[in-house]
Amino acid sequence: MKKIFVLGILSALLFSVNAQVQLSPAKTSSDAQSAKAASVDQMKCGNKDCQTMMKLKREYISENFTLQENQKEAFWKAYDAYTNAEFKAFQEQREAKEAAGIPRMHPDSTQQLTDEQILASYRIKLETRAKLLKAEMDFFNALTKCLTAEQVDEYYKLEHKFKRSAASHKTGGKHVPRAHTQMGQPRQMEAKPMEKK
Repeated sequence: MKKIFVLGILSALLFSVNAQVQLSPAKTSSDAQSAKAASVDQMKCGNKDCQTMMKLKREYISENFTLQENQKEAFWKAYDAYTNAEFKAFQEQREAKEAAGIPRMHPDSTQQLTDEQILASYRIKLETRAKLLKAEMDFFNALTKCLTAEQVDEYYKLEHKFKRSAASHKTGGKHVPRAHTQMGQPRQMEAKPMEKK
């Protein structure tokens, strides 16, 4: 389940590069908080679309997630720590790839890489996944300390709804089929008898 969630986060970040989701503006009470978040987000993302996506996500959660006054500070502190850890993991991934001489390319395209670069690429990918999973677990643990179980559930549902909205906007509202119908299940391949020589 954790692997699925991490993959969901990764796919949402990939969608965020070019996605521009139009959501209603933040409530007046959260304007100061949104402005602060926007300046922090600008430090995290050099890409304007990424900055927009991070700001929209924060506004969406702020506007749609109900918190008690005594929960707000702890929740937003945990949220900021989580987004900072995510950003740091991806920044370190980029830096490690540059240090290994791995050019930016499609993830499945390894023809132009040396054996060392191929192994480094997979090692870096796995290290990034581990960092993202740790950040997610830290965030979850922080949430369980300041929110009720119902609120934790509500938060994750809101986050999922935001990601689906961003993904839908990115694909023009069209359904994009997954590679496998059942997550985590290997594709069944037809066994062919070996030819005798």
